[in-house]
Amino acid sequence: MPREKLERKLDLKPVCKYFGPKDTKASEDVVLLHEELEAIHLMDSFCMYQEDAAKKMNVSRATFARIIKSARKKISLALITGKNIKVHEVKNEFHIAICSNTKDEFEYSEAEAKYIWIIFIKDYKIKSISCINNPMFENEEEATCNVLPDVLYDYGVNYFMIKDIDYDLKISLIAKGIYPILKEEIQIDNLVDIFQ
Repeated sequence: MPREKLERKLDLKPVCKYFGPKDTKASEDVVLLHEELEAIHLMDSFCMYQEDAAKKMNVSRATFARIIKSARKKISLALITGKNIKVHEVKNEFHIAICSNTKDEFEYSEAEAKYIWIIFIKDYKIKSISCINNPMFENEEEATCNVLPDVLYDYGVNYFMIKDIDYDLKISLIAKGIYPILKEEIQIDNLVDIFQ
């Protein structure tokens, strides 16, 4: 029987949660977990040894080693390939919104698709999936940036996954605390892997 996962002790409160290149348009986001940022901070800002940093975070040394390795890989990937870095500050649970053309079977689509799937993830497992009508479907009277962020905020959404996003929608989402993640393709089966 697997042992219960320890609650990470995360003291760092990020000042900024979104970073990206200024000289090129990023193709997608790399999601840096709060625990990964904490590990980088302890090791690289305070020059702590892994064993000491692991104790401070209330994890085993082996778990800390995995966290720091993952963090450095993500940061390296973002710097080398010109991706954005999004700091995920919610510890264990979050809601993701993804637009779909169909209600019964997931079909990844743009912001004006017919439906929005809202997926609740807790302890890095999908706990529930609900589907709502997208108020932007066939709505040419209102701007997406004026409607969609409010709707997603009301549903407690933390992340909005989309293939491409215009500047106004991106800024409106971030202002509501909803962070866009750009992905060319998404499969529900491996959605959780994006955040690990």
